[in-house]
Amino acid sequence: MSKLKEHQQLRQWCNESWPELYRYIYKRVQNREEAEDVTQDTYARTLPKFTFPEFPSSAYLKTVALNIIRDRWRQRKVRGIQVQLEEALLVAENDVSKVLDSTWVEEVMKQLSWEQQTVLKLRIVEGYSRAETAQKMNKSEDAVRGLQYRAIQNLRGLLLDNLKGADEG
Repeated sequence: MSKLKEHQQLRQWCNESWPELYRYIYKRVQNREEAEDVTQDTYARTLPKFTFPEFPSSAYLKTVALNIIRDRWRQRKVRGIQVQLEEALLVAENDVSKVLDSTWVEEVMKQLSWEQQTVLKLRIVEGYSRAETAQKMNKSEDAVRGLQYRAIQNLRGLLLDNLKGADEG
C-alpha cells in the first residue's frame, strides 16, 4: 500500500476518533485549551506504538488520555500554582482589584461552615476529584456532592447579600 493511502487512512481514523476522545477529555478537565493539549498528547504518545494498518481502539486512547490527565494533576499538586515575583510586584490596577476580590471572597467564605469551606477548598481550589474529597473528608461521594452544592448555594447567597450591603452603604 502506498504511503499516500496510509496517510489518508490515518487522517480518516483521526478525524473519526478525535470528537469522541476530545469530549471524553473535556468532560474531565472542563477547559478547552487543556482538553486540546491532552488530546494532542494522547495521539502523540499513542501513534508511535502502533503500526499501519492497526490503529489504537477508543478504549486504549481514553486510557492513555486519563493517565495524561492524572499526571498533570499530580504535577500541579506537587508544584502548586507558581506566580512570578516580578509580575506580582508589577501588577496592573485591575489585577490588584482581582486580588482584592479574591480576598473578599475568602472573607465571605469564612461565614460558611467548616465542612462547606473544606469541600469548596478541596474540590474547587485544590482540584481534587469527588472521590478524593470524599476520602479526605470521610464521607460518601454523594454526601460530598450534596455538601458542595449547598456550599455553593450558601456562598452565592452570602456574596449577593454582601454586594447588596455594599451598594446600600
